[in-house]
Amino acid sequence: MKWTTSNVKNPNYTENHEFYVGTQTGSLKKFSPTYKDDPFVQHDLHKLGDRDSNITTLTFAKDNESEILIGRAKATIEVHSLDTQSVVKSFEINGGAPVVGLAQYDGRYIVGMADGRIQRLLREGECAAVPEVNIIKAGDNMDRLRQCSLDRRLVACGGKGRQNNLKVFDLAVGKILFSSKNLPNDYLQLEVPVWDSDVGFIDSPQNLATCSRLGYVRLYDVRKQRRPVQCFATDKQMSFTSLAAKDNYIYVGTTMGAMKAFDIRSLKNFVHTYKGFTGGICDLQLDSTGKYLLSGCLDRYVRLHHVDSCVLMYQCYTKSKITRVLIRDTQEIVCDDVTTEGCATDQTHKSEVKLKKKTNAPVDEEYEQMFESMQTICDNEDVDKGEVNESDNQNVRTQDEKIITPKNSKRKLLQHKTLHNKKKK
Repeated sequence: MKWTTSNVKNPNYTENHEFYVGTQTGSLKKFSPTYKDDPFVQHDLHKLGDRDSNITTLTFAKDNESEILIGRAKATIEVHSLDTQSVVKSFEINGGAPVVGLAQYDGRYIVGMADGRIQRLLREGECAAVPEVNIIKAGDNMDRLRQCSLDRRLVACGGKGRQNNLKVFDLAVGKILFSSKNLPNDYLQLEVPVWDSDVGFIDSPQNLATCSRLGYVRLYDVRKQRRPVQCFATDKQMSFTSLAAKDNYIYVGTTMGAMKAFDIRSLKNFVHTYKGFTGGICDLQLDSTGKYLLSGCLDRYVRLHHVDSCVLMYQCYTKSKITRVLIRDTQEIVCDDVTTEGCATDQTHKSEVKLKKKTNAPVDEEYEQMFESMQTICDNEDVDKGEVNESDNQNVRTQDEKIITPKNSKRKLLQHKTLHNKKKK
């Protein structure tokens, strides 16, 4: 699709999705592309905050996706309920480091901090005055923390530096299960630099993938070895910022506005390239089916691509720089009344409004008068082909013969001129 700055919705996009977008200004926005009247309307769920209130992480708290965990740069966490559209819990964390990852296990909130700490916070129902407990030290720098959707007790984290390589922790015992090993030294016997900007589980607790600002994508299997089993690296200056994985594919975004898809069966080269970006990609999210890929970009656009055809399905301007995005299947009914009768009356009301708009449209009297004064060429009514018999065909032919053709009109004009000249003589 050609690059455009306008809001776009592909007519083939009919899925019922909801988008939640976190911005650098601290606001949380909701998009509902299912609304046919205005699919680009934005609902601000949170108001603008100060400079340190920008959203650094977004994730669903429960399997039913009824709550969103929001982490901010000023070391605060909020639990937003999608049923009541309000914040049900909010608390601060000691240390002041930005939040880079959130999870929930055994009734406790798991927080990953940018300074390398993993903290298990309050249990549901406990008093807010209870201090943080069970601090796990994962290093001195952390860029991202993610939880395994198949095994909730496992979390993976990665950051910048050799001591902040990919690690997998067991939250049940608070111990490390896996720590990656770097590649062998290069031909100058220098250590290969490490910077895992994003990590993710690939449909299994044993398979993980990482992407780096240094331009590599690595695939790990914790059952085989500590070093990556496959690796993609290129001489081109590609800096990967975000990652999403599903089935046999890994989707990554770069700081230069490029989004690639890799096949884990062969990481030698990418298999898909998605276009339409004009800024660095901040976050990627796949829907539950794995067919649609949602992306947030620094050019302030949220985009949805079809993963197989690479077609841009949806694009909308958000007015703020995007930091994190979420996608889920909509659980709302478009009309205000939940009953079927209410929906029917709502649809009839909308159609009546459209008819009123059409009837109240201004009429150009001069234009209508010009058409009324024009000569009618043929008064034949359209006849349905399926109901025409032989007699009808003959009638139609006789009527068609009466139609004035350009040749007949010229002949009559010449006859009229000759008669006029004879009268003068």
